Amino acid sequence: MASLLPTLLLVGATVSPAHASIAAWWNGYGTQVMLLNSTTNQIRYSTCNSQDEPRYSYTDGSVLSLSHKPKPGTPLAGTGWWDESKTIASMFYIDNQGDIINALFNCNMSTGLFQNQGEWPISTNVPSIHANSGLAAVLLGDTAGYRVYFHDNDSAINELGYTTADGWNYRGVISHDINSLPGLGAAFSGTDNITVVSPRDSQNIATTRLNADSTWFRSTLPHPLQGNPTTADTNRSDIAINETASANFSLPAWDGTTKGIGISIDKAFTRFVWYIGNDGNLYSVANQNYIWALRANQSSAFWPKADDPNAELAVAYDQKSSTVRIYYMVKDRLSEVLYQDGVWKAWSTVAAPPPQATVSSTTNSTSSADASTDGSGLSTGAKAGIGVGVSLGAISLGAIIAVIVLVRRKKNQGFEQADEGSTTLGPGTPAPSYGSPAAARASAVPHDQYAWEKSRAAITPQPEQQHIHQLDSVTAPTELDAVQPIYELPDQSYSHELVAEPPRPRQ
Repeated sequence: MASLLPTLLLVGATVSPAHASIAAWWNGYGTQVMLLNSTTNQIRYSTCNSQDEPRYSYTDGSVLSLSHKPKPGTPLAGTGWWDESKTIASMFYIDNQGDIINALFNCNMSTGLFQNQGEWPISTNVPSIHANSGLAAVLLGDTAGYRVYFHDNDSAINELGYTTADGWNYRGVISHDINSLPGLGAAFSGTDNITVVSPRDSQNIATTRLNADSTWFRSTLPHPLQGNPTTADTNRSDIAINETASANFSLPAWDGTTKGIGISIDKAFTRFVWYIGNDGNLYSVANQNYIWALRANQSSAFWPKADDPNAELAVAYDQKSSTVRIYYMVKDRLSEVLYQDGVWKAWSTVAAPPPQATVSSTTNSTSSADASTDGSGLSTGAKAGIGVGVSLGAISLGAIIAVIVLVRRKKNQGFEQADEGSTTLGPGTPAPSYGSPAAARASAVPHDQYAWEKSRAAITPQPEQQHIHQLDSVTAPTELDAVQPIYELPDQSYSHELVAEPPRPRQ
């Protein structure tokens, strides 16, 4: 019994939904989610061939194959894209040597499993990485490249950057101000319009924003900083909260120790910051026209309570459609909060991948090109399956008729027909079962092998009519999209970003 115990514990750890960090992003084809299991220290992922919504299993082979082993509790960040034939993921974590690692994966669109294309330490020249650092990443495009954000030993936020021309470089500190670790999130609406969000202290969230003049500006909410502006060059000793300035709201259930913080941007360029409070509930604040305001909560049917206070979360968003997907653990399961088509959907646990196909003419896995539909409402793959099925049916019917005829001939002719054998029309190769990804690694892949989505379309601003309402004692839930009401307090000042910022967002 004693010898069996370690085996049972290992099996339990494999099945257990124990978790730590979560990362999620929209890749143009679907939503990709990665989650660190704090028991096994494995990084699991949603199947990479899932279109639109993710599919996640706790027991299949969807585990990243990594030569640089993650440190226990590593933060995760990731980006990705669709190259018209497969999804690609470029994810970031901290290994057990304390280095920030970039790992590149191609998706096998038949199996839904990632194939490792190489791993690179990218933090060789950084001064320091905090032991409890967060990670955030954005993919700006095929020319501007990646940006990765982390905390140094002073808890200041630093930036790493990659371009095809220069490779990876340490780009310095973007704010010397203090931060509460490890929460860190980043989003952008143009290569010169990046926002990095982090917990600052027990009362405030901080945003650090890159402007068109390549200057990083720091601001806080709901209480503003003293002086204006505060930039990446401002010394920490010169940065402080303006204690005398009035704030029009406070952050509910906020103590500055949230493990995860996320940011999304909609098609009207409204920025939304997301966090789980110390009561386990989801909260959001939004910035429109450079004014921050608290957004009303949704009911538990839409925003469920997380398993833990100040819990991890991850945010994936599609700016063109204003769709937002938020992931955190509810009842020991990875769960999704979804805003889509202008409304909140009922929350749900992330569904498991569909069962693997059996040897059947109608269940063979098809390529992504077969997923398109035409006027009949059937996909090319579905039509191909029907065609094969009809063919098999016709062949079977013909075989039955042939047997009947032969039997009658035997009876009539009085001699035995020689067996010439039979042929069977194979229904095709079934989709492979889930298993460990192939360890296809390049030990020294040059930087110019990084791929980019070159068909990225510019997002055109779509300004919409805004309805301003005075806040009264009855607050109706507000939706995420920009057409929903914005609440204003009479005769009170708002917490502004920076007066130096332009009146309209830029592309």
